[in-house]
Amino acid sequence: MKITDNNTNMKNLLLSLAGIIALSSCTGGSVKEAGNSCCSCNKDSMIVVMRFERKVKPEFVSYFKQSFDACKAEVLAKEPGCLDYSLFQSYHDSTLFCLTEAWRTKGDHNAHMQLEHTKKHIAEIRGINDTTFRSKTNYTYWICPGANEKK
Repeated sequence: MKITDNNTNMKNLLLSLAGIIALSSCTGGSVKEAGNSCCSCNKDSMIVVMRFERKVKPEFVSYFKQSFDACKAEVLAKEPGCLDYSLFQSYHDSTLFCLTEAWRTKGDHNAHMQLEHTKKHIAEIRGINDTTFRSKTNYTYWICPGANEKK
């Protein structure tokens, strides 16, 4: 995959992977409801890690990246609850992207979805997806905030 800002994106990817590993160790390798896992927090106060694949029509590749980068700049400047907001482009298929997001809480993500820069980005990219593509690797993980604390 192409990486626009190697250091930042690699750090964000490693942070996301560390969270996923912590989730696996906390839940025995599977995602469980908050009440059944080792975490005593309710689901709304857990860290949210999301991964999405998106395939865009070839003529919109550059436009999609520009819109995402503009939104990302606003997210990083204005949303302290954002732990990761990254876009990766496939090396083998320039129209295929992987988006990763991590949020301190579900409330932080919900607030993000209501902000003008997010709404603008969503409006800008409406209709540019390749409608024949269906990802089989999208996911959302809920991570106990204390899962990475040293004991």
